Amino acid sequence: MMEKYLDMQGKVCVITGANAGIGKRAAFQLAQLGAKVIIVSRNEGSGKKAVEEISKETKNNHVYFFKGDLSYQASIKNLANEIIAQWNEINVLIHNAANFDLSMKQASLTEDRVETIFATNHLGPVLLTNLLLDLLEKGKARVITIASKGLLAYPLMRIDFNNLNGEQSYSPTKAYYQSKLAQLMFTYKAAEVLKTKGITINAIRVPSVQLDEGRLEHVPALMRKLYKVKRKFSITPEKMAETYVYLAASPDLQHVTGKYFNEDNEIISSSKYSYNQVEIDRLWEYSNELIQVEQW
Repeated sequence: MMEKYLDMQGKVCVITGANAGIGKRAAFQLAQLGAKVIIVSRNEGSGKKAVEEISKETKNNHVYFFKGDLSYQASIKNLANEIIAQWNEINVLIHNAANFDLSMKQASLTEDRVETIFATNHLGPVLLTNLLLDLLEKGKARVITIASKGLLAYPLMRIDFNNLNGEQSYSPTKAYYQSKLAQLMFTYKAAEVLKTKGITINAIRVPSVQLDEGRLEHVPALMRKLYKVKRKFSITPEKMAETYVYLAASPDLQHVTGKYFNEDNEIISSSKYSYNQVEIDRLWEYSNELIQVEQW
């Protein structure tokens, strides 16, 4: 990491899905900078193992595990309550956890009756951000959301409000990219809503990133073969994590909010539709209804 960073000693950084992949590398890099890192994962075994590995390698004893499944609202509420009970403020919140199971043949609904990919990748970050608002405000926090470079392949994609649960038709690929589009639109809206609280929120466009060993064990053989080819053109999770850390700790971004960054730390534009204020407001209201939230 060659960037000049703020003093992160003692800063509280929450990263969802940090038991593996980019999230784990970002947790490692922030721990190296002296931050107090909270690793959130639904997998207790790999989550606690990540804590042990990062603490040992960085010699930072302030790395912690909190269990949370971002697809279930009850789990998110429990997670938020546990964090609130133990911490006074949050300085960085990275919404890294995501469901990208593109092998599903039909829509799967959570116990909240919401399509699983949309629930995990979009509603989870929306709800967790809302529940932690007081701590985020106290910490003048930076919130980071994650979109995808794959959206470039779908320039005409819209939020299909009449088919978000796959009522009419279902494609896991469409569901995934629609959830990432929703995260972008949430970022733009939240930037306006939260600016009076001193909270910034920005999004990262993640390109193809090499997966950890074992992440493809349940993927069909053909997809594994295709991934081996794709891997040659993918960046490492360590490199991608550097952009996470840049948004979390760069002094240049203390007052930057509502922006979209690529893996080279450059501000970029998203699709024309993603800036449509009518659709942004509609998604904001729809999302808040699904998570039963009124106050921001």
